[in-house]
Amino acid sequence: MTVSQSHDTEGASPATLVQLSDLHIRAGEDGRGPAERLERAVRRVEALQPRPQAVLLSGDLADTPSRAAYEQVYELLAPLGVPLHAIPGNHDDRDLLRARFGPAPAQAGTRVHFAVECGPMRLVGCDSTRPGDDAGALGDEEMSWLDETLGEQPDAPTLLALHHPPVLTGVRVMDAIALDAEDRGALEALLGGHPQVQAITCGHVHTTMTTTFAGRPLLICPSTNSTVLLDLRARDDLRFVASDQPQGFAVHALVDGRLVSHVQTVE
Repeated sequence: MTVSQSHDTEGASPATLVQLSDLHIRAGEDGRGPAERLERAVRRVEALQPRPQAVLLSGDLADTPSRAAYEQVYELLAPLGVPLHAIPGNHDDRDLLRARFGPAPAQAGTRVHFAVECGPMRLVGCDSTRPGDDAGALGDEEMSWLDETLGEQPDAPTLLALHHPPVLTGVRVMDAIALDAEDRGALEALLGGHPQVQAITCGHVHTTMTTTFAGRPLLICPSTNSTVLLDLRARDDLRFVASDQPQGFAVHALVDGRLVSHVQTVE
């Protein structure tokens, strides 16, 4: 006699975090342009299973910063009903962004950074912006904050987020406004002392790219607004040219203790 046994093959769903980047919302453009494209991305996020535990906004929420622009971003994302964690990009205003998205009141001009729990996953967001400059920088103060913050939970699987990638991409028009070279080296050295950082994620470049940094995976998240035309010619006169490739977003999941990142396109 053969005895058949049924086994429950469904375990607990992984903790997930959605990353939206480079929204470039312009106040008052409801139903068209960047706002309409963000609405499409939100509908895709709403359909995800399981529901994400939070949303990371990795910079350039506004195209031209204003209270109205950040309020519009907030309203467009409200249907998701999950915590929103934002770091600024080179198009953002620190104070206006903080006033709507937190993390807490601070003196004018203070860097916007945070460390939060997303289930068993820890998300640490750094401020890589340099006011008045499209290029990025961290500097001693932000590096010290990051070192101390990572040291507080050395065993928590951690995703590190910043707007400017800490690597050159080969896309000259974006590399011209990259993170400061000295800071790239300093950040790589700092992460050597924090092995719990399993991956780094960024925005800024308006396309999906992957590489490694400090021995960890590094993902450049696509924009919800536009996609840069891939042009790897070694010329400094190239401009930002949008391609007809779809926009997108990222989903980060902690699966069996390992951070796994998925990129979803938005047609």
